[in-house]
Amino acid sequence: MPNTRHLGRQLRGFFLTLAVIFLVGAGASYGVTRYLQSELEADATRDARKLSVDVLQPLLVPSDAQGPVRGVRYDELLADVDEHVLAGPINGVLLLGQDGTVLFSDQRALVGDREPAMRDDIHGVIAGTSKGIVDGDRFRTLTVLEIGSPPTVVAAELVRSHTAIVEESRTTWYPWVERAITASIVCFALALLTAIVFFVVGVLGRRSTRDRSKVEAPPLRRKKAAPLPDEDLPAYMTPGFQEEVSARRQLEDELRAIQHERDALAERVRRLEAELDGLKTRSSV
Repeated sequence: MPNTRHLGRQLRGFFLTLAVIFLVGAGASYGVTRYLQSELEADATRDARKLSVDVLQPLLVPSDAQGPVRGVRYDELLADVDEHVLAGPINGVLLLGQDGTVLFSDQRALVGDREPAMRDDIHGVIAGTSKGIVDGDRFRTLTVLEIGSPPTVVAAELVRSHTAIVEESRTTWYPWVERAITASIVCFALALLTAIVFFVVGVLGRRSTRDRSKVEAPPLRRKKAAPLPDEDLPAYMTPGFQEEVSARRQLEDELRAIQHERDALAERVRRLEAELDGLKTRSSV
C-alpha cells in the first residue's frame, strides 16, 4: 500500500509538472506573438511614414493644404493616390488640416468633414514623429507633411487592416498557444484522474487487507466446560463404568460355564448310579 501511494504521488507530480511546463510554454508563445505583432505594427508605421513622405507628399500642391480638395483637382489627386498609394496594403488615405478638417479622402463623402477628436493626435505627430493607432480592425498611421513654401503643415493618415497584421504575427508561434493550453488541460485532467484512481485503489486495498486479516485470524478457542461431579453424571459417563460392565459379563460367562459343567457332572453321576444299581441287581440274582 505505501508503494501504491508513493507511485500515485509521483504520477500526480509528473502530470502537474507537465501541465505547468505547458502553461509556461503557452505564455511564452503568446508573449513572442505579441512581440512579433508590436514589431509588425512598428514596421507598418515606418512603411506608412515612408510612403507618405516619399510618395504622397510629392503628389500634393500648396492649394491642397488650403482647404478641402474638390472638383477636377480631387479627381486628379484620387487617380494618383489610387495608382501610387493604394496599390499595396494601404486601403485608405486622408489629408487632415490642423483643426481636424478632412482636406482629402479616397472616400469623396468624407471631404470637408471635421474630426475634432483628431486634433490631439494631429498636434501630437506635429510635435514628434509618425504615430500608429489601433482602431478596431484598422491600423491608422499619422504623419506630418509640409506643403508649399512657406510650408503649410497637414497630417496624412494612411489606413491598413490591423487584422492582417495580427494574422501575420500569429502564423509561427500562436498556434502553439492553443496546443500548449490543450496539453496543459489534458495533464491537469490526468493528474486528477490519477488521484481518483489511486484513491480508489487505496480504499480497495485497505478493505482487502482488512478482509484478509479477518480470514487469516485464528478462531477463538472455546473454553471447556468444567466437568460435572461424579454424582451428577449419567451412569454410562462415570469413570470405570465400561470396566465394570466388562468384568460383570466375564463373571456371568464363567458362571454359566460352571453351571454347564455342574449339570454335565450331575448327569454323569446319575448314569453311574444307574449302572451300579444294575450291577447290584444282577449280583443278587
